[in-house]
Amino acid sequence: MTVVTICLDGVSWSYLKAADTPFIDALMRGGSSTTAKAMVPTVTNLNHASILTASYPERHGISGNTYYDRVTGREIYMDDHRFLRCPTLLEEASRRGLRTLLLTVKDKLRRLLARGVTRSYSVENPSDEVVKALGSPPSIYTPEADLWLLKALRWELEHHSWDLVYTSTTDYMPHKHGPRDAEMQEYLSDIDEELEALWSFDIKLGLTADHGMEAKRVNLDPVKLLAEHGIEAHLTAAIRDEHYVHHMNLGGSVYLYLEDDIERAKNILSEAEGVEAAFTGDEAAERFRLPRDRIGDLMLLAKEDYTLGWNPRSIYRDVKLFSHGSLHEVEVPLILSLDRSLPEDVENRLLLLLLGVGLRER
Repeated sequence: MTVVTICLDGVSWSYLKAADTPFIDALMRGGSSTTAKAMVPTVTNLNHASILTASYPERHGISGNTYYDRVTGREIYMDDHRFLRCPTLLEEASRRGLRTLLLTVKDKLRRLLARGVTRSYSVENPSDEVVKALGSPPSIYTPEADLWLLKALRWELEHHSWDLVYTSTTDYMPHKHGPRDAEMQEYLSDIDEELEALWSFDIKLGLTADHGMEAKRVNLDPVKLLAEHGIEAHLTAAIRDEHYVHHMNLGGSVYLYLEDDIERAKNILSEAEGVEAAFTGDEAAERFRLPRDRIGDLMLLAKEDYTLGWNPRSIYRDVKLFSHGSLHEVEVPLILSLDRSLPEDVENRLLLLLLGVGLRER
């Protein structure tokens, strides 16, 4: 039986409950479901790495979508497997002779997670064989990109034998629409139909999300705020990646790098409008089990309707977008086709282990 795991990028319970998804509803009735906790910062690369290694960021080394190299003064996208500090469960399964498949919309995730996998491709960088069968994929900035991906997964199950599959959609639609928007509800109904089509195969199925999504109305620029107090800082947004159109690099968590005045900066920012919490690097590494060498001197988390990032002119500015990264996007669905008792404090990183993949919990 093939184990198929699918990450519905950015899809929280609020999105699923607002949409007509009869197959997912039936899957929950016949299997098991719960609310799981995502890793913090609640951003894509970090959470996918946690799900596919069944471990915390302190082990796999991914601290966000981007990290700041203090030596070179460069911000570096963490979108290549060389940044991973441990093998994925796909990689370990391949070493044991199992056939593994990785399908993603964004090629950045494929590059990060594909080491040792039998076969992998993305909507951005598709397989010639599948393009011949299904036609060229649509732009990743459309709802059709996820549908093409799930059709490709169905084609793979029809034409090849796989033991373990990991598939990730993209969060373009949740970034652009709220749960009750007609476009979003139609998108999730289409996703539900594609999932039902997959169910005709002999599979064990697991669904989760890498993070939730919330509406944001104000952005705070912490660097400008600190500058008013005579403190210089460099900001790296945990959400920052190649796909600016999704989120404008504005999310609910940032790392700040300072030469001095760390405690004073922490105190100033802790009292700032829109800041939920400020942690020193050591505090953040301990609390959220992050790799200490890939986070800054301070970590900030935003309040629910705020983002943190660069403003061109002012400390605060109005924004209108859906985004993630904070503690307010930490609750995500976890749905299994298996009828089993789930732990009370389950985390999304345990998805594959709960389906029987892997020999130990990390």
